[in-house]
Amino acid sequence: MDDQSASSMVANSNSMKMDSVDRFAVLASIGDECIKEVEIQVLLKGKATPVCYVWFEPSSEMTIAEGIMKTMYVNKMVKAGCTVKVLMADLFARNKKIAYNLDRARAIGCYNIELWKALGMDLGKVGFMWLSDELNHHPADYWLLALDVSRKNDVDQLSRCRKNMDMEPHELEIFPVAEIFYPCIQVAALLSQKLQVDMWLLSIDDRDVGKLAKLYAKRANRENNLTILFHRYPELHDKGGLAQNILMEDEVDTLSFKMRRVFCPLNVASVNPCLEYIRYVILPWFGTFEVVLKEGDGGSKTFSSMEELIFSYENGVIDSANVKLAFGRALNKILQVQDKRETI
Repeated sequence: MDDQSASSMVANSNSMKMDSVDRFAVLASIGDECIKEVEIQVLLKGKATPVCYVWFEPSSEMTIAEGIMKTMYVNKMVKAGCTVKVLMADLFARNKKIAYNLDRARAIGCYNIELWKALGMDLGKVGFMWLSDELNHHPADYWLLALDVSRKNDVDQLSRCRKNMDMEPHELEIFPVAEIFYPCIQVAALLSQKLQVDMWLLSIDDRDVGKLAKLYAKRANRENNLTILFHRYPELHDKGGLAQNILMEDEVDTLSFKMRRVFCPLNVASVNPCLEYIRYVILPWFGTFEVVLKEGDGGSKTFSSMEELIFSYENGVIDSANVKLAFGRALNKILQVQDKRETI
């Protein structure tokens, strides 16, 4: 028996322990939005091991959210009995120094995979594919479809799919043609018959691409069974309102510096990037969040739900300084799976 068959049997065994309602609940906990949610329910009732693809652009500066959240989401999909495959979009790896060098892009992608492995992604039940290989092996199935997508959309529609991404101001002023054609290639992959996809997991930033794919399928009278689950990455900002990322490679001193500057308005839970990070990253990872109480109160308080944390924060039971300190310690603890760190 080959490894793939063995993995399928394990996934099937795991999924049989859960009914379709429970499996749907696991998948629903991943996403903030879903296109054709009913189809996921039908899919799970009729298929013990649906094939779920994850789109990922390799990055030399993988953020904590990309590392931790992607690991949790993929493991949840495996738990729900899915056959998971990550499509590494090496043609669009996010590193200006790559200069379209696919060897470098693939090396960065392999590095990302190693980071996921260190975080505990169940790689024994996850397959990885490279977009460049797919395009080379089945050129007619991708390039002709991508070209037709470009014919049926104008420049504004295609550029909108990329301008909603996290791009630098100078990149928006001088918008590369490649950024316009990128959604066409992505739509071709989403609709590809060669991949035999039951469901896609995309970032919420790719929502416009998902809508573009559905609209194209409708216009082209193409059979459309496109089911997409979107997930969100929390955004972290400093006190000046500037976006900043916490990276998987951040050293203790760098992480401490970022924690001191992170925006966390006192007693305000709405539009609080620090609390959003705790909601999407820390609580799901640990199940609890421990905060040392304000000086003079003594002891600490452990929260098991976001609602409880928000109530205590808005009512002054815990303050922003202690929340940020606890947040930094929790991140540092997660990063200990990669290297040995000092205590923040």
